[in-house]
Amino acid sequence: MVASANGVVAWRRLDTRDDPVLAILGGDRRRPARIADKRLLRYLRCFGDVAVGAETLRTQPELVLSPQQPSDEPAPELFAFRTSAGLSRQPRNVVYSPSGLLPLTHRIFTTADIDPLVLTTPEGAAEVARRAGPGAPPPMLIDDLLEPAGLRRAHVRLLAEHGMRYLDCEGGQTVLEALHGAGILDEVFLTVTPFVIDASAHADVITTFDFEAEGATLVAEGRTAADETWLFRRWRFNAR
Repeated sequence: MVASANGVVAWRRLDTRDDPVLAILGGDRRRPARIADKRLLRYLRCFGDVAVGAETLRTQPELVLSPQQPSDEPAPELFAFRTSAGLSRQPRNVVYSPSGLLPLTHRIFTTADIDPLVLTTPEGAAEVARRAGPGAPPPMLIDDLLEPAGLRRAHVRLLAEHGMRYLDCEGGQTVLEALHGAGILDEVFLTVTPFVIDASAHADVITTFDFEAEGATLVAEGRTAADETWLFRRWRFNAR
């Protein structure tokens, strides 16, 4: 996750140009610390499979949960790492969507070598099937995701039915809070940028966890030599 200096991670967008992520990251893609953040994000996708919430999918049509997105520079060493660990070349792309309101034309569902899986409710599964029309809907794992017990059960099934041992969830915050509420959020890698967001200028502002108040332990912290104003933190909720 990426947060501003005052803990803001998202808000309700006014239009397509009102992008919270870009504002929190400071806009300039060439900024050394931003490049470091992107590389960390890609690196964390190498250890297992990757998940994201439906809202992130709707607001980021270019997103593919891969160690190398289509616009990235080649990263053969990341794929080689996965291969050496006995993993598939691409991580499974898991999408949380209790409602099933998914854009099925999104890259995650149409890229040839990406294997998607939708975690949804019975009602959401019906909506996904309706949106798929005469075509086959994406694979789904169906459970009561709106209840902590159902969310825990779904993750047990991810391991038992799909062999998913490590799942890198890239949020958003709503998904992370649900996982934390179910007691299955183990760690959060948080990039804190130096930019302060004026919360009064936006609607429905969302902030990240108060980690210390939630009982998390700071297990690692670092900065980049090129720009020490950015802070990279690793918080642990569950020790096992």
